[in-house]
Amino acid sequence: MGHKTRRPGCGDGDSPVAKIFRTGRQYVADTLNIWSLTILGEEMYVVSSPNDVLLVYREPIKLDADFAVKDVLADFGVTPDNIAKIFDRNGTPKHWMDYCHEHFKSQMHPGERFNILQEKFLGNIDASLQWDRISGNMLLSNSTTSKTVSLWKWCHEVLVNSATLSFFGKAIYRVCPTIVPDFFIFDADAWKLPYRYPKFAAREMYDAKARGETAFAEFLALPAEERQDASWIVNTIRDGLSGLGVDDPKQCGAMLFSLHRVVNSNAYRLCFWSLAFLLHDPRLLSIIKEEIKPALKDDGGPDMHYLVENCPLLASFYEEILRWTNDPISIRLVTEEVTIGRTTLKPGRKLIMPYRPMHYDKAIFGENASEFDAGRFLNNKGLYRSTSWHPFGGGAMYCPGRFIAKREVYMFVVLALSRFDMELVSKNGKSGKQKFPTLDETIPAGGILPPIPEDDVIVRLRKAGAV
Repeated sequence: MGHKTRRPGCGDGDSPVAKIFRTGRQYVADTLNIWSLTILGEEMYVVSSPNDVLLVYREPIKLDADFAVKDVLADFGVTPDNIAKIFDRNGTPKHWMDYCHEHFKSQMHPGERFNILQEKFLGNIDASLQWDRISGNMLLSNSTTSKTVSLWKWCHEVLVNSATLSFFGKAIYRVCPTIVPDFFIFDADAWKLPYRYPKFAAREMYDAKARGETAFAEFLALPAEERQDASWIVNTIRDGLSGLGVDDPKQCGAMLFSLHRVVNSNAYRLCFWSLAFLLHDPRLLSIIKEEIKPALKDDGGPDMHYLVENCPLLASFYEEILRWTNDPISIRLVTEEVTIGRTTLKPGRKLIMPYRPMHYDKAIFGENASEFDAGRFLNNKGLYRSTSWHPFGGGAMYCPGRFIAKREVYMFVVLALSRFDMELVSKNGKSGKQKFPTLDETIPAGGILPPIPEDDVIVRLRKAGAV
């Protein structure tokens, strides 16, 4: 199964950051030893070897991941005093954030709580993909038989709205009807937050952030009975913070706003790239549509169990989308001297694990690693278990949302393909081939990369089978 394509700005590694990591990896190619990088006077270790990555995972004390989470919380406005409470072990083996991560697993890993969330989440996607719901900013033009949409905005509206409603319920919309468009503004420039951009250089992002934090503070101020449809994890976080003595509504609102960002920042981008590749490859689109056909039902959404268990090309395609568009990076702080592989690491320095260069290693992913190959993981099933494959990080920071992410992308893509006939059109509305969107590799996103700002995919939709 081939379907190999070369796309601009995808895997080329032409961004300054990608060039640094690629050049460093080439420099140590014979040994893949840990190497050093100095940024603004700060020396950092960079891990290039998959084996060394596994060794890092086995040293959670000497190589601390908590400091990065603390930085994120600080970026979202949580005070030093409250961060100290959140990470205080108080004489026990675990702090509150450790328990919080376990709660995430309980909600986001397959099981009873996962099933409840999944049913609500996928139902919201189903409802959002009805013909009459295709409206608003995503809609560029319409007629009696068709609607022309921005694929980028369509994916954002459906996925972010569905996730927000699933996790926080209807109450968040009552206190902030603009919660979804505000997130779109924030997420576009959220990468500037950890770099402490001054407000004049990212005013729209900071304003959207302030509105989001206020919205979640007001959400928490509502009577409990008005928030009954919020998810288990949201209620658990709220109760846990209260038990720690973190009860300032603004502080708790900042915590929930950070959760809102975590559950929303990647899935809509994955959906965008999935449909972009399919619509630009009619042969692959036809084969995928044939494979998913047995999962389709006359009423309601598709059979998710069938899609996950019986659609090997869809599964391979999804992994290849991750490989192609994801830029995951893990960071640790060296707290004690420790030897990883052949390198002894000194306390006080940071250690970076950029996974994207590993995902383009020709020795692992084949000579065509610089091409998009929808059947790559189907033809070589060992790639799923490769130590070079880390689309969701690993170790203490292994993303607990990977199961729901796959299902929400499947749900969106399969329903879009089955409910609508889709046609690429130019910005002036004429049918025809578009330029494939270019990945924006110039920003340190740390997740699914967006297209460059001027790129989009314009799609004309018709109800499936309509004449």
